[in-house]
Amino acid sequence: MFNSQRPKDLRLARPWHRFAYLIRRLPQLIGWLAPVLEVPAHGRVLDYGCAELPYRYLFDPSVEYVGADLPGNPDASLELRANGSVPVADATFDAVVSTQVLEHVGDPGLYLSECYRVLRPGGRLLLTTHGVFFYHPDPVDYWRWTSAGLQRIVEQAGFEVITLEGIVGLMATGIHLVNDAVYSTMPPPVRTPISLVLQFLMRVVDRVFDSNEGRRQNALVFGLVARKP
Repeated sequence: MFNSQRPKDLRLARPWHRFAYLIRRLPQLIGWLAPVLEVPAHGRVLDYGCAELPYRYLFDPSVEYVGADLPGNPDASLELRANGSVPVADATFDAVVSTQVLEHVGDPGLYLSECYRVLRPGGRLLLTTHGVFFYHPDPVDYWRWTSAGLQRIVEQAGFEVITLEGIVGLMATGIHLVNDAVYSTMPPPVRTPISLVLQFLMRVVDRVFDSNEGRRQNALVFGLVARKP
């Protein structure tokens, strides 16, 4: 990892935010997986569905970090085509980063085939997406995966999965879902204190009761690194 200190303004959330614990844990997961990409100095990385490029800091400044997104994103240097494909030639990147995008695309197979296409032989994909999560359109929301199902669809695109990890284990995920239900049913003055308590419980339960092995089977979010042969 190039820099273990993420920018201070990177997706911060107050302790009572309904996603406070997830917002803390997701960058940690991506930070663990980024070195597995083995991006060389002066290499090229594609952030596919880049939003505000929140993970650029994980890579050496010599790396060319290219963002691709839907039309209208000023942080993206590449505008996706209407079918979601990337307007670049085959085998042009050393790594692809995809964080919390796969659940929003209409055709996950096409998306993953694009990841495969733009990678050079031996290039690697870092992908995170949801295991168990509530419906959250941005602008659409289609898919959830089991750990085995996620590995299967990535392998069907031609990749070899190197590692798969999960964050927020099964018991903590249950608390997260309760928190989501509170937000949809409780008046605003009640949401904040309840969410503060539930987010605290998530942190405790995830550390005490949920194991790393358990998270690889059942998790709120899965992350993997896969290699193009």
